[in-house]
Amino acid sequence: MKKCIIIGGGLAGLSAAVSLLRNSHKIILLESSPKLGGRAYSLFNGKHNHFIDNGQHIMMGCYKNTLDYIKNISALNEIEFQESLRIPFVNGNGEINYLDAGAGFYPYNLLSALMNYKALTPEERFSVIRFFIFNIYYNADKPEGATVAQWLRRNRQTQNAISNLWEILAVGTLNSSIDEASAKVFRDVLRIVFFSGRESSKIVLPKNSLGHSLIDNAEKFILENGGEIHLHERVGSISLNGNKVASVNTAEKVYSGFDAVISAVPLNSFEKIIFYPNKPEFNLPKLTYSPIITLHLWLDQNPFKEKFYGFSGSPIHWLFNHGTHISLLTSAAKDIISLSKNEIIGQYYLEIRKFFPFFVNCKIIDSIIIKEKCATFVPDVASDNERRNIFCPVNNMFLSGDWIDTKLPATIEGAIKSGLMAAEAVMKD
Repeated sequence: MKKCIIIGGGLAGLSAAVSLLRNSHKIILLESSPKLGGRAYSLFNGKHNHFIDNGQHIMMGCYKNTLDYIKNISALNEIEFQESLRIPFVNGNGEINYLDAGAGFYPYNLLSALMNYKALTPEERFSVIRFFIFNIYYNADKPEGATVAQWLRRNRQTQNAISNLWEILAVGTLNSSIDEASAKVFRDVLRIVFFSGRESSKIVLPKNSLGHSLIDNAEKFILENGGEIHLHERVGSISLNGNKVASVNTAEKVYSGFDAVISAVPLNSFEKIIFYPNKPEFNLPKLTYSPIITLHLWLDQNPFKEKFYGFSGSPIHWLFNHGTHISLLTSAAKDIISLSKNEIIGQYYLEIRKFFPFFVNCKIIDSIIIKEKCATFVPDVASDNERRNIFCPVNNMFLSGDWIDTKLPATIEGAIKSGLMAAEAVMKD
């Protein structure tokens, strides 16, 4: 039985803690903030008497590590699965086109979804299907070194197909523009989503909040299985004895007498930790970051019928319908992140009216805007190499977080997978 200190209570740290406890190890989890969850947290809104998320996070059926984690913390009743892939995409003319896989036999149901996706012309649908078969499934045109935009255009994807399908998928999954994002990362994500089984392309959403589905039960699991959680404890320094961690130091306490340390904090937080007597020669990636904006709106009436909508050709990328309120999300929001709340609300209001003309009859009664300025790293071509070359020279320290080399972009699945990878390394060490 090993004892492990985990630095960071986001999804990577929680995932590592749950995995280690399930394998009869001891853990102490240190979190600098007053809450768990990291960038996937929920806030209780007392005015409206319900929880809101810092940003809407879409999960999918291909999130195998995430779904196992949710199962292990007994929270499966907190999420809901689509029967099959079904996404309503709305355009600036107020038209709604469905990418709907139906209940047909996999993978032909996905073929049917593309063939019936009326946002594209018949010729564009055949071109998209050919692209899926030859470049995503068979990898005929290797995308290494190319951006998503370069890869799509050299394979003759029209601007209409890019705007009404590819760009929505890329920006939504990578939180980056198609002119920045790595085509290889995009291809790898699409392979997992569309070619790893019928369940993989289904969208999975929290029934209530991220806290209910991913955080609360994890905290309960950790405490009930003998783990310790210490909030408000920021790790300021780490003391080394040779090439091993001897103690982890916060303002409140010095922690020692452990076998291993998992760092599960964001890259910029890890770089602020002071090492004594000298900082080891870590090889850490150089990454750039992309923001996400979420605007929660409470209306005098809720006329939206679907649980969510994707937007084509708009600064708004998704609308999520919570019944009590709606949430509008902009990924890769660097062009508008500096705008004031009123400017963003005004811009979004005009957009919603254009895409949903009936919105002119709705009155906004309350709003909350949440800006995550460094929500995720940009999975560009450079970051592929940077993440592959990460090196930690400290024998009993293991790095975790969605920024390590998980082969995934910065998603819930990437964070949880990284925690599992670190836990497995501790158990093998």
